Amino acid sequence: MGSASRAVSCLCCPCKCLACGLLSCLCSILVSLLVVVGVFALIAYLIFRPHMIAATVDSASLTHFALSPTSSLAYNLTVAMTVRNPNKRVGLYYDNVEALALYKDQRFGYHPLDSFFQATEASTKLSPEFHGQQLLQGDVTAAEFRKDQTDGNFAISVGLNARLRVKVWAFKVHGPKAKITCKLSLPAPGAANGSPFQPTDCAVWF
Repeated sequence: MGSASRAVSCLCCPCKCLACGLLSCLCSILVSLLVVVGVFALIAYLIFRPHMIAATVDSASLTHFALSPTSSLAYNLTVAMTVRNPNKRVGLYYDNVEALALYKDQRFGYHPLDSFFQATEASTKLSPEFHGQQLLQGDVTAAEFRKDQTDGNFAISVGLNARLRVKVWAFKVHGPKAKITCKLSLPAPGAANGSPFQPTDCAVWF
């Protein structure tokens, strides 16, 4: 009875049956493609085993850091950092590299860096420098600056942004934008009670 009803329905409306068949076919193709993509992704992961890049600030020197009555910050900061590619089968290109320095979430320093390539399991030494003056916003920042200066240490963040390209064998593909954030505690210039700088690991985001 059911088969007869479907046959009558298809005779009455062949377009409906055709649409159902096409939809079923498309769903099958889509599921098959997803399975194939998933299998290839799993195989690629098992072969290349991608790892997160690592970064460390090895040393940092804050030789001048002064805030004027008009909230203009004069600064002189040098940083030595190491960026490492831990992958055994993936090389990395770093393009549009820029280093940033921030105090209380306000950017005061900017230093563009040259693009570079990292072979597998390679490390790169970077030495961004920040010099100049920058106006800070808000009275709260000025009050916090005076407190940090009295305590003998400044909490400064150094960031590194780059657009990645991934090299696998002879193939190069565009990768994500990497954001490296390093939260540093630096002794205030001339402060006798400041804690010495300690090498600091950085957080990496994509």
